[in-house]
Amino acid sequence: MAGELEKSPIMKWLTANQGLSNFDESLKKLLAFACADWIRRGSGRVVPPEEALAMVVAANLPGIPMGPWLEDPCANGIKIAEFCEKIKVLELPKELCSDFPELLDLRGVVCPRNAARSRLVLAGAPKGTRMTIYLDEGSPIENVPQSLVADGHIVENREKKGNFWSISVVCGGAIV
Repeated sequence: MAGELEKSPIMKWLTANQGLSNFDESLKKLLAFACADWIRRGSGRVVPPEEALAMVVAANLPGIPMGPWLEDPCANGIKIAEFCEKIKVLELPKELCSDFPELLDLRGVVCPRNAARSRLVLAGAPKGTRMTIYLDEGSPIENVPQSLVADGHIVENREKKGNFWSISVVCGGAIV
């Protein structure tokens, strides 16, 4: 696969454009369009790229560390390119065959990454989508709800569950 990947259009694009300003944003868009195509081919549903990317991040699929890739796209460019090539033939996981996920589990994700991931997921969610987000105690429960409200979402409920918190959020259609 390594030899094939080196010749792929995505890898040629990656090699030619590395180092350009806003390259990280270009990688995020590449991922978003690849995710939208993956969902379309696997389920027949046409989903906007931002929503598709948010769905894949929220699904937290094993072996696809989308959150960390999006935190530093330039450092993960080759992994992103490999993923974009693989999903052309990769079967769509059952987690992505349904509507927008109802749960985003951010336990164990450190600040400020949990706020960034929750904002990214909700930015791609259709307006009115209800989602439950699990957060650790401390900074996450103090900061994430505030950042979501600042983005125009509604935090309906906060509930302590053992050693973590559960918040219920309604997407306000905000764009991050």
